[in-house]
Amino acid sequence: MRTRLLFVALATAALVACGGGGGGGGNFGSLPVGWVPPAPGPGGPSPEPPPEPGPGTNPAPTPITASYKFLKFEQDRDPDTETAEKRFTDYIALLNREGAAGYRYLEGEAGGSIVRLQDTFMMVKDTETTYSYEYKRLTYDILQTTALQALLQQAKEQGAKGMVLLKILAPIDLNSNLDPEFAVLYRKDLGSSATYDVTAELYAENVADYVNRANAQGANGYRPWATPFLVNQGGYQFFLKDLSSPARYSFKAVISPLSVVGGEVKDVKAQIREQGAQGYRLLKDRFLKDENGESKDYIYYVKDTTQSSSFEYEFLDNPDPVFGLQEANAAQANAQTANGLRYFGEPDSPIFFRSSACTGPLCLSPDRTETSNQN
Repeated sequence: MRTRLLFVALATAALVACGGGGGGGGNFGSLPVGWVPPAPGPGGPSPEPPPEPGPGTNPAPTPITASYKFLKFEQDRDPDTETAEKRFTDYIALLNREGAAGYRYLEGEAGGSIVRLQDTFMMVKDTETTYSYEYKRLTYDILQTTALQALLQQAKEQGAKGMVLLKILAPIDLNSNLDPEFAVLYRKDLGSSATYDVTAELYAENVADYVNRANAQGANGYRPWATPFLVNQGGYQFFLKDLSSPARYSFKAVISPLSVVGGEVKDVKAQIREQGAQGYRLLKDRFLKDENGESKDYIYYVKDTTQSSSFEYEFLDNPDPVFGLQEANAAQANAQTANGLRYFGEPDSPIFFRSSACTGPLCLSPDRTETSNQN
């Protein structure tokens, strides 16, 4: 019993350390894109500079209709007077109020313990629809290696009802076997009758294997989705398919210029822009082994092969000297809609993009579920 309790504590600590499986850890944190902390002036932070112009950027871009919002939720449980579920019920109620107003959960830093739940998160209203949110319990026996398979089956069942897996939130409570029961967040687009399938591949260590597996899934309409993390459960890449969509996806990994001798940040930006012009939208970065078994940083891109889309990118300074997602990120994102730019992510070194000849999910601000390496 002591062994099980120790593993439970370690699992909870690991989940909290990576942001509750949400917006923290392991993404473009290893990809600097030119951020330098602004020096605050006498009246507060320095004014936000205009976006750095990219090649071919329209000097008079068409504004987009999108509204970004930053929210916080923090609640502790009083074990003597409150149920273990109350924190999660109140959290979902908040999300559903925002969802009824058309806001989609975008990214967040959720976490907690069996007595606490917190999340700092951003939402966006960028389509004419409304959303509902719910959570499902996931029992996690840390002495077994079956939790991610159980999560996959749960995501399949939820997908058949039109619900999309977003993230593992935090443990609700311990069951009678002292196994933690985690809450898993799901979202439904109430303006769509779409249903979804979810499948998974073991997360390859070799970049060629990773790309081949992703492209095999993409040819069948599946795009890289969640990369859930739980201690002692192995690594899996989940793939999501909208069963109502004809989209087919191509996936590529390009070595980061920063993994090449002499490579500079400007070369990273140039690569991202070059791939965007070829119709590949930025996805994430990750260290994997090359053909020689050497670990290098690769930048991953995804393309809907049924469209002739293209993407342009802007790289802005951190709007707030404090690391992590802040109110200033939502303010910056709202200001950039006048430039036709959508928030891609990376709050400490924000990336924005605009798309052309594009419909569907790749044209919108991506869920962090898709772009993160741990959620």
